Amino acid sequence: MSPGPSATLDVHGLSISRGARRVVSEVTFTVAPGELWIVLGPNGAGKSTLLRGCLGLLPWDAGEVEVEGRPVPSYGRAALARLCAWVPQELDADAGFTGLELAVMGRSPHLSGWGVPQEGDLALARAALSELGISHLAARGTQAMSGGERRLLSLARALVQAPRLLLLDEPTAFLDLRHQFEALACVRRRVDVGLAAVAVLHDVNLAASFADKVLLLRDGRVLALGGREVLSPDTLHALYDVPIAAARTPEGQALFAPRSP
Repeated sequence: MSPGPSATLDVHGLSISRGARRVVSEVTFTVAPGELWIVLGPNGAGKSTLLRGCLGLLPWDAGEVEVEGRPVPSYGRAALARLCAWVPQELDADAGFTGLELAVMGRSPHLSGWGVPQEGDLALARAALSELGISHLAARGTQAMSGGERRLLSLARALVQAPRLLLLDEPTAFLDLRHQFEALACVRRRVDVGLAAVAVLHDVNLAASFADKVLLLRDGRVLALGGREVLSPDTLHALYDVPIAAARTPEGQALFAPRSP
């Protein structure tokens, strides 16, 4: 595989099975710095498996994945973590940690010596909590947090990691409308200054608002990919098996909804 010189993530022919079932089949796409890709698809389409496969967290049947021109298997765990941050669907954290302690864990790949965060690391963590509107979680234990608060804290930890590639699996799950917008706006700001990002979403309208590129995944295969123009009633109907109505706001923003019977 020969990725372009500007590629942060290059996925070529990736196929992954879970047990006897092929979950991802021959997926190819390239993410450049300053691009936000959003992956859409029905439940069970292979979206989460695709993201985990990109990080080498699952074995591949076939294909290649490179980050900044190097095959993912050639990276050590710490070296890959200095480049890539991962926001999974669930925050797996010990209830004994506070929000600030968990956020500053994002600095772990960059720490040396005893691995003790310095004041600069804590300042980055506090800034991320503030940007996401969750400074009030700094001293709160995770056992006292809602699902949405845990979701935002997981994103804060990833941002504190200062990655060049950010992979997010349903980052807006459990969030109200305001926090869905603010979380993606926070990611968008970093993409606009050079971050490469891939996010799995279920909300087509959020994808239409924030994506540079979209990848539509159905039954583990790419149904369509490209710019926002890929989001059309016909392709979304094919993706979700439900008729789709489309409209535009006065500002030209596309809106989609299931068509009433």
